[in-house]
Amino acid sequence: HLLRSVGGGYDNESVATTAMQLTFWFWTWTLSSANTTRALTLGIITGFMYFYMVATWGGYVFVINLIGVHAFALFLLRKLPFEHLYYSYTSFYVVGTCLAMQVPVVG
Repeated sequence: HLLRSVGGGYDNESVATTAMQLTFWFWTWTLSSANTTRALTLGIITGFMYFYMVATWGGYVFVINLIGVHAFALFLLRKLPFEHLYYSYTSFYVVGTCLAMQVPVVG
């Protein structure tokens, strides 16, 4: 992979790495929020970051699956209150999926 982008040329993966990190960072920020209103708001922002990821690269399935597995593990381990996890994941998933379907390659 290094040989493809070492010449300074634009590559989708270089933009997608930033988008992927932003999605994961906002997801963890959503989970650490203090109340459910903030979790809902940050979940929506995470959905927009996921849309940015989908629009830049085809590896979007990895991101949605990893966040889903993480949310399921948190549910099984009871690390967060159910209501908080529900608002966080549902707002992210609904907004992210609806926006991702607007990308012609996906939808």
